[in-house]
Amino acid sequence: MSKPASQKPGEQPEQRRDVKTLFYRKLAETHLYFEVGKIIASELEPSDLVQRVMSVIRNSVPFQNASLHLLRKDMTMLEPFFASGPLFEGVPLEPLYLDNGAPGTMAATGEPLYLNDVSHYEGFLHFPDEREKRGSYIGIVLASDARVIGTMGFSHPESGAFRVEDFDLLRILSPLISAGLEKAELFKMTLELSRTDELTGLFNYRVLREKLDEELRRRARSGRDFSFIMVDIDDFKKVNDRFGHLEGSRLLAQLGPVIRASCRAGSLDTCFRYGGEEFSILLPETSLEEASPVAERVRKAIEEYPFTLKTANPDEKVTVSVGVSSMENRSVKSIADLIHESDVALYLSKKAGKNRVTLFQPGDRMPGEKKG
Repeated sequence: MSKPASQKPGEQPEQRRDVKTLFYRKLAETHLYFEVGKIIASELEPSDLVQRVMSVIRNSVPFQNASLHLLRKDMTMLEPFFASGPLFEGVPLEPLYLDNGAPGTMAATGEPLYLNDVSHYEGFLHFPDEREKRGSYIGIVLASDARVIGTMGFSHPESGAFRVEDFDLLRILSPLISAGLEKAELFKMTLELSRTDELTGLFNYRVLREKLDEELRRRARSGRDFSFIMVDIDDFKKVNDRFGHLEGSRLLAQLGPVIRASCRAGSLDTCFRYGGEEFSILLPETSLEEASPVAERVRKAIEEYPFTLKTANPDEKVTVSVGVSSMENRSVKSIADLIHESDVALYLSKKAGKNRVTLFQPGDRMPGEKKG
C-alpha cells in the first residue's frame, strides 16, 4: 500500500496530527495578536479598550472570571478597574495594598502567576473574602519600561482548565496591552489639558462655551433657569506693575482653587478661567436670587484668603468685583446676551467702588449703550 502523498517517509500519523494542531494554534495566536493590536491602535478610552481586549482574549483562553487592577501613581495601592464573571456578582471591589492577594503580590514582585490548582495558594486571587477557592488561575503583570502599571487575573472553576500555552500567550500579550493602556491614558491627559487652563486648573473658555450651549439646550427641554457669574480681580494691572508678572501669575494660580472651593458642595456649579484676570461660574438650575449668595461667598473667600502676595506684603489687598446674570422667566435671550449682562453687572460693581457683587437688572447698561 502506498503512503499518502502528504506524508513524508518515516513520518507517523501522530506526528502529522501534532504538526497540524500546532499550525492551527499558531494561526489562532497570530490572529489574536492582530485583533488586540487593532483594538489598541483604534481605541482611546481605557475602559472601552479593556472591555474589547477581554472579549477577544475570551475567544482563545477559557476563563470564566477576569479582573484588572491598576497601580496608583504613588505606587501604594492597586485600584480595581475591570471585573467580569459570576464570581463578582454583588461584590463591591475596593483598592488593594501591594503584597495583598494575587494582584498585590504580582504588582510587588513583577512576576506572573500560573496555578493549576488554586486551593494550594495561600492568598486570595481576585479580591479579599472570595468564595471557596477552587479551579485554576493565570495572573500577568502589566508593565512598561520596568514600571508596573497593573495586573490582570483570569480564573476558571475547574482545576487544570488552563494550558501552559494559555499562560505564555497572555504573557506575550502583556506588553501590548500595557502600551495600549498607557497610550489611552496619555490621550486622556492630553485631552484634559486641552480643556483646562494650565495656570489655574479651571476649565478654559472653549469648554465654557460648550457648557453654556449645553445648558441652553437643557433649559429648552426643562424650562429651568440657570445663572452666570463673572469675576474680575480688582486692580490686577497694579499687581503686575508693582510686583512683576511672576507674582501676578502666582496670584492667578492661587485664585483658581479658591473660586472652585467657594462653589456649592454637591452642586453642578462649574468654574472657568474666562481670560486674563477674569473668571466665570456657571450655575445650572439656579435663579438670580439663588446665585447671589454664591457670588457673595466667592467675593468674601477671595478677600479673606491668605495669598502669598498678601503674606509678603501685609498692606496689600486682593479683592474682586462680581457681576451676576440669569436666564430665567422664559427669557429668549442668547448666550451672548447672558454674558453681556454679567459684564454690565461687573462694570457696575467696579463703578460702585469694587469688591462687591452686582445682580443684573433690566435697564442696566454700559456707558453710551443704547436701550435695547
